[in-house]
Amino acid sequence: MWSVIKAARWYVLLTLVLFSFFLVINFPAHYAWKLAKEHVPGLPVKISSLTGTVWRGTGTIGYQHLSVHANWRLNPWSLFSLSPELEISSQIDRHTKLSGLVKVSSERLQIQELNGSLSVPVINPYLKVQKVTGNGIVSLYNLGLGFDYNNNVFEFAEGRLMWKDAKASYPGPKGIENIELPDIVGKLTSDENGASLDVMSGADGSALASAFVMNKGWAGVKVKKRSVDLVGQTWVGNQQPDDIIFQVREKLW
Repeated sequence: MWSVIKAARWYVLLTLVLFSFFLVINFPAHYAWKLAKEHVPGLPVKISSLTGTVWRGTGTIGYQHLSVHANWRLNPWSLFSLSPELEISSQIDRHTKLSGLVKVSSERLQIQELNGSLSVPVINPYLKVQKVTGNGIVSLYNLGLGFDYNNNVFEFAEGRLMWKDAKASYPGPKGIENIELPDIVGKLTSDENGASLDVMSGADGSALASAFVMNKGWAGVKVKKRSVDLVGQTWVGNQQPDDIIFQVREKLW
């Protein structure tokens, strides 16, 4: 009798272990997010429509007017550091495909090894206030961005971009100017003031423009006269190629 009870005890224990393992492996993603989101109240993006498990699934990431459908795989070892690490891939349209590594904690959001391509019209709504629009495809190479959303400061920014078949429109002295450009290169960097993107000609590396987002919440764009020279247009005045002929600033937070 005792041997039967002893054997049954091990069967029960094995059943509990297998059940727990099954529960962890198949833990629903939407329920996991429901438990976790109260610990990251300052997250600057909205996460919804989650399906699958916590380890592998799909969902929607929203930021202002932009909505991205994404697939993810969670690194289980990252949970021990309380900073989940996810491999994410997404596609908005046939020209916009991105993949990278995302780390989230109660203090910061980090994006690393972001590669892919971006259709420029996707970001036009964010340029509407400046009356700037663009077209073409931007390729992303190993982009990285770290943002502390408790203090609203950038921890790092890095990577390179290439804008192909570049076209744009912007406010000029005589109204909206439409331009076509050769391939444009962008370099993303950061310092103690915030993050910046330096824009250069793909032909000779000369500086054309820059965009920045400061830790104090100010964002802006500066355009140099060289960008006008690049497309064969004229500019009234005696400005030199490195002189800034157009700039805007806006408070984001």
